[in-house]
Amino acid sequence: MVRPQDPISGYFEVRWHGRGGQGAVTGAKSLAECVQGTGRNVVAFPEYGPERRGAPVKAFNRFSDKHIRIHTPVTTPDVVIVVDATLLPLPAIRDGAREHTIFIVNIEKTPDQVREILGLGNRVVTVAANCISYKLFKREIPNSTMLGAFAKVVPHIIGIDQLQHEAKHVLSGLLGADLVDRNLQAVRQGHDLCQIG
Repeated sequence: MVRPQDPISGYFEVRWHGRGGQGAVTGAKSLAECVQGTGRNVVAFPEYGPERRGAPVKAFNRFSDKHIRIHTPVTTPDVVIVVDATLLPLPAIRDGAREHTIFIVNIEKTPDQVREILGLGNRVVTVAANCISYKLFKREIPNSTMLGAFAKVVPHIIGIDQLQHEAKHVLSGLLGADLVDRNLQAVRQGHDLCQIG
């Protein structure tokens, strides 16, 4: 069970792992904008390694009912979102994971298979976000699908109905109606089709 927010820091913290160009940074920003719509304080920011397409990147979210006073990288995440499953064997994925940390992974494997790769007993959620997004967009754009899986496992931060409402509001200023609709479908499918173990 994920705690609503850490009793020591007072924050609920998320760390994203992906590769340059896959949208981990955009995903963190989109999640922050959606959660902000629920009235919480939010931050989202990236940490780049070598700035090239395909290089590992991290992004971070903090959510709180109080003012967020720190802007340092998340070292003890409540949720780890892995956009690129090829990164799973890297120690950085497991860094700072605590007993309650949930891993949400874009992969066509079961949670048990991912736990074996990680070498951890934590709760794991898997979702075939690349496959879902390819069917909707003809491209692998996993962000919206990953957000849906997030809403499934931590509805106390943002539930699926709130997420879809806020995502529609956020995306309508950026995209045409057809793309907004397809993104909302991706959110819903991520929520409904993810495997929790």
